Parts: sequence; structure tokens; C-alpha cells
Amino acid sequence: MKTSRFEVFLKIVETKSLTRTAAFFGCTQSAVSQLVRALESDLGVTLLSRSKSGVRLTAEGEYLLPSMRQIVAGERSVLERSLELQHMNAGLIRIGIFTSLSCQWLPPYLKKFREQYPNIGFELSQGDTVQICDWLRNGIVDIGFMTKPDSDEFTFQEILEDRMHIVLPPEHPLAGQQVSLKQLKDETFVLMESGYSQIVEKMFRSAGIRPKRQYTVKDDYTVMSMVESGLGVSLLPELILHRTPYDLRTCPAEPAFYRRLGVSWLKKEENSIAVNKFVHYLLSDMGLKK
Repeated sequence: MKTSRFEVFLKIVETKSLTRTAAFFGCTQSAVSQLVRALESDLGVTLLSRSKSGVRLTAEGEYLLPSMRQIVAGERSVLERSLELQHMNAGLIRIGIFTSLSCQWLPPYLKKFREQYPNIGFELSQGDTVQICDWLRNGIVDIGFMTKPDSDEFTFQEILEDRMHIVLPPEHPLAGQQVSLKQLKDETFVLMESGYSQIVEKMFRSAGIRPKRQYTVKDDYTVMSMVESGLGVSLLPELILHRTPYDLRTCPAEPAFYRRLGVSWLKKEENSIAVNKFVHYLLSDMGLKK
């Protein structure tokens, strides 16, 4: 960061000498004199009066001196804060994420990262892929953990495969068995409105079935509650089913289908030091490369 002309001017006021000021900053007296003349020209006032005994402030210089001190203090504060960011002593990482990921997968990584960088804060916003993409575009979050976006405006790094499971009510006749989708062709399905609807459609096509009846809801916990109540069966990713408070019977779907999850950010945006450090840490910990 270059020394500002206001900082040089304050040193002149302190030393009352252009020569001593030049020596302090390691430049010539001529350079200091030129800086003062340029500053006076820009401000439209005379700041210093010169005599054989040195230099002193004019009335105009006295009037502007407090503001100059504020500017220099602000510049120093910016520099100090930027150094804090560079050394990871400050910063905020804003994350858009699925509820299942924020509950079941992310916390251990946050904990390990905070142990290394305790002054970095995190702000989590929970939503689906469409919402998270909008948040990234509008600068509401820095990175998103989600399925791969359709748009090529995002960088996407896959980090996790989440296998799809068949989910049944506890009293269902097939509960506790390995069940195929074809066995459920006459069942009512309770499905999510978005998020992994394309995967579910592929699963139905693979099984050669077309559900005759179905509920469509927006929230995965609503899906599980409705299935527990016997309103139908469902297809949900494994992560959502970890430590669920609902009484359900599940089994991995065959053939195996996965929702592929990853971390994403806008290609045109330059991530902060803290965000880059966190993404690098996360991928390195998982044996992946950014």
C-alpha cells in the first residue's frame, strides 16, 4: 500500500521540516515539495508557509488538519483490517445449503475449520437449488452446497453422492424387506416438488412405472410426516433419513440412483480469502482438488 500524501503532510506538520520528512520516507526534498504543491493545488488553498526556521501551518491548513488525520486513520484501519483478512483473523463466509446437508453433513467440517480459524464466522441460509442459485446471483451468499445447477454461469465441484432410498410407513406390508420400485407401481407417492424431481423421474422410467396417484409437497420433513401417517410411500436421499424423528421403514433403491451434491459459486465473482481457504480446506479434507 503506497504512502498517502495526507500521511506525508502530517509528517511535515510533526517535524516542521521538508528535509526531515523526506529522510523519513526515503525520498528527496524536491519530491516532498512537489507533493505539497500538488495537494495545495487540488484543495485550492495554501497549507504551509515557509521560512528560514522551517514550515508552519497556515490558517487553512489548521482548519483542514483534523480531517486529514481522520483520512490517514481510516487508511490505516483499512490496511490493518486487510491484513487481518489475509491472516484469517477476521471474515464471514455466507453459505446457501440444503437442510439435509446443513444438519447431517456440514457441521463436522465447520467445527474443524473453526478450530484452525476461530475468528471466521459462518452464516447459513437453507433453501433448494433454485433459491441458492438466486442467492449466489444476488450476492446474498458466497457459495452454495446443492445439486449441479443447470446454468453454466456457475462453477460446480462435486463432493458427495447421496443414494436414493425407498421410504415406507411402519405398517406397510413390505416394510422391513428389500423392495423394488415395480412392487410399488400401485402405491400413492408423496414426493418433493423440486430438488431431485429429475432423479425421481429417471427412477420411474427405469422401473417402467408411472405412479397413478401422488402428493407433491415442498418440504422433505412434510414428506416424511405424511409417509409416517400412511398417506403414501416416497423416494428420498439417504442424508435426509439420518436421525429422522419419524417412524419410517427404508431400503436403498435398486438399481442404485444418486443425487450428486457439490459446492458452487459464480464464475465471474472473485471469492474472498476466507471463502477460498474454506473451499480449499473442504476439498483437501475430502481428497478432492479445486
